[in-house]
Amino acid sequence: VKKGLEETALLQQSLEKHCNKNDSLIRWEPQITESYEAAQVIFQEVAQSGNKRRCLVSFPSLTRPADLDKLSAVLQSSKCKQLLGLDSVECELYPSSPAPYIYIKFDTSVAGGAMADDHSDVTDNAASATKGWMKEFLGKYRLCPYTSSASRAAVGLASVGVPVGEVHIQVTEPTTSSSSATKAARIVDAFWTEVVTLMQSSQDEWATSLVVFPEYDDEFELFVEVCDGIIEPTVVATQATEVIGRAWFHPYYDADLVGHTDVIAGHAVPHKMVEGFMNSLNLESASGKGETIEFDELAASNNLVRHTPHATINILRRSQLKAAAEYEKGLGAKRPKPNSIYVRNAIRLSNHK
Repeated sequence: VKKGLEETALLQQSLEKHCNKNDSLIRWEPQITESYEAAQVIFQEVAQSGNKRRCLVSFPSLTRPADLDKLSAVLQSSKCKQLLGLDSVECELYPSSPAPYIYIKFDTSVAGGAMADDHSDVTDNAASATKGWMKEFLGKYRLCPYTSSASRAAVGLASVGVPVGEVHIQVTEPTTSSSSATKAARIVDAFWTEVVTLMQSSQDEWATSLVVFPEYDDEFELFVEVCDGIIEPTVVATQATEVIGRAWFHPYYDADLVGHTDVIAGHAVPHKMVEGFMNSLNLESASGKGETIEFDELAASNNLVRHTPHATINILRRSQLKAAAEYEKGLGAKRPKPNSIYVRNAIRLSNHK
């Protein structure tokens, strides 16, 4: 619950006495109410840990404090500790604590890193390449029916109250560190920072977001490990699934290396499932050639849909995903058949190779 300045100061003093952690400065965040905002603050601390040994962050106004406990549980997992270079994580909620807080100890054997001295060329080139991919690949082959370029997303949804907006492209800056934990912390920090940016902007300003990570371009499996092992479980823990969708892209995206046999958040639909859709839907390509393609060709095209110039995460507005479903429902007999987009994309790319 939000409180006045005097009451807030007394609460902060009570928390300091309660925690009794003289080696840690308390980061006090009384203005934070949403769990995704809390995640952004926490991962900012992790990404900027440097030579810090510990951090303690309190969120006295959090609407759903239980989410903080769930987030803490994710960070306490051996997978997250290993990937992020954490030693231990604690969480305490009211009434056992005057205010909800999370306390993180960092593994001091993991070296931090600074920003590279000159990163402007890298970020500019990555942003330019991503915009080119959106126009010359995503838009050209109509792989997403509602996005044609970086300047035109959420196209055609005006009838369900969604304005056309731009795509916000955020490129993470390179670091001087070779530590995988430092890189992982930065990718998760960038993801949650972009979630907050998107949620705090209007739809006609930024319809959707692409977060680009050139440092992961040659590390597909590590990129997926961070996305599946940290980002996805923290999205679930904070209940951010209510406000965002997400999808992973990579220059070497390969569903076979992911090894999934069912639909999982962030990933392409498995090749075998797309083949099943193709056989049951009996669709034709846009050119009218052939109703089916060979499995190897389908698998290659299905992967190609997820190939971007750089490792990338697409963050979508949940409200727009729901609006698109509402729009398609209103098309009646012209409504696309369920799952037909995966088949059409595979056939379309196969015919344009």
